[in-house]
Amino acid sequence: MSIPNDRHSSLRRSGGLSLVELTMFIVIVGAAVAGIIGVIAVTTRASADPVIRKQALAIAEAMLEEVQLQPFTYCDPDDPSADAANAAGAPVAFLSAAQASITVLGNLTINKPAGTAQNHVMVASIGFRVNSPGQYSTDIAVAAPAGWTLVRRLDNLNSTGSGLAIYRKVAGASEPASYAWGFSCINASGGNTCVTLGFNAAAGGITSFSGVDTATPIDVENGTSTAVASTTLDTPSVTTTVANTMLVTSHAIPNSNTWANPPTSFMTQAFQRTGGTLMIQASYAVQAAAGATGTKRATDLGPDAADLGNAHILVLKPGSSCGTLAEAIGPEAGETRYSATLPFDNVNDYHGFDSNVAQSGLTGIRNIDGTLIAGLEGYRATVSVAGQALGAIGNDANGNPQSLLITVTVTGPGNTTVTLNGYRTRYAPNVLP
Repeated sequence: MSIPNDRHSSLRRSGGLSLVELTMFIVIVGAAVAGIIGVIAVTTRASADPVIRKQALAIAEAMLEEVQLQPFTYCDPDDPSADAANAAGAPVAFLSAAQASITVLGNLTINKPAGTAQNHVMVASIGFRVNSPGQYSTDIAVAAPAGWTLVRRLDNLNSTGSGLAIYRKVAGASEPASYAWGFSCINASGGNTCVTLGFNAAAGGITSFSGVDTATPIDVENGTSTAVASTTLDTPSVTTTVANTMLVTSHAIPNSNTWANPPTSFMTQAFQRTGGTLMIQASYAVQAAAGATGTKRATDLGPDAADLGNAHILVLKPGSSCGTLAEAIGPEAGETRYSATLPFDNVNDYHGFDSNVAQSGLTGIRNIDGTLIAGLEGYRATVSVAGQALGAIGNDANGNPQSLLITVTVTGPGNTTVTLNGYRTRYAPNVLP
């Protein structure tokens, strides 16, 4: 008879984890928990980084926009010549012209030349005459539009006389679409020729220029009335006192022909116009060096007979250089971003700006009045400005940068850094954006 081995069977049924197995289990689970906790800790620490980066980006965008909206002029805006100054030594530039004529007494209305804007200088050349055989153009009164200054009036009192009047105007911020010169008869000669013989015509035009000294636009001017009938009219020679001037000539003769174009004195025609039996031509040319201009001729191509007329030359002076505060990279003495009396007023002033050293004792990001913006104590902004070409926009002929590269760097807590670049071009040197 066989008896079961109950002791061995009981041992098999009560088997469990050994001490070694239990120890290994605890070690493995502990390591896993430690790893998970480490990941959670790293994630928790890094979760603030996007917020800091977004805040730094917002600060950089705001600072870049603040700099780009500043003027980019040749002179500091505080300089007395800031409105008139252009690139030092840059020549005056012709913009465009407009012309018109009338054959009855009344208003001669001429459109504002295309592209004319604030601080551009306009020159008006107006010719007029009475009917033949009248020789007294002085019997015609000319009333200029508001804001126009008479430069010179010429009246040729020889047979078949005619007149020529030259005016100038600096364009303001708001200009009308056209300008009207009013013509009427007076009896200045005592012969009352405008009434007895009748008004023949008036013809003229406006030429517009940029880069002219708006304070004193004219360097020198002169005119003459011819004494001998001819198909060529010469202006007097004048002597310019500065470099890079613009010569503007006007020739008028009591004929109804055509003027030679291009003019015969190395000028460029701005316009020519005929009204009734009066014809007028205006031309321009840059004179690089100061000195005598020489006479400037216009030629009547006929077929009418030679006659007597008037010729005028006017020299426009280029925009003045800065009086005392030529704009340069970096702020002028005493200027700070936070000053109420000497604030930054030009793009260049921001070069070298550092929010942590901009003013003694001030750190963090602040408003322009110096007040700290809550929550931005731990941020720092720096700015650099340098001339750099933007596509075809580089330096002008005198080496002045026409495009600036602006770099704004903002550093936040944990050395989180954001850098933005932007450009400011000199699209309108003397106009605020």
